Amino acid sequence: MLGVYFEPQYLMARRMLTKVIAMTSIIDDIYDVYGTLDELELFTEAVERWDMSAMDKLPEYMRVCYQALLDVYCEIEEEIAKEG
Repeated sequence: MLGVYFEPQYLMARRMLTKVIAMTSIIDDIYDVYGTLDELELFTEAVERWDMSAMDKLPEYMRVCYQALLDVYCEIEEEIAKEG
């Protein structure tokens, strides 16, 4: 990422991209290693709905990931709004 956005004015973009890539890696591991088919269907539905109430149906380990996903995108939204 530093090779793509190396100038100081791209600090925010580097941070956002790093967080998105980290979340992608974690979600990929959930799909590849940890989740059962039923759990993954619930997780997919939760992400498609993009709603906090969808967390209630998820297993505990997926709740943590789903909450982190929502938090990362909320944080990105706030940062972009600040920048204008």
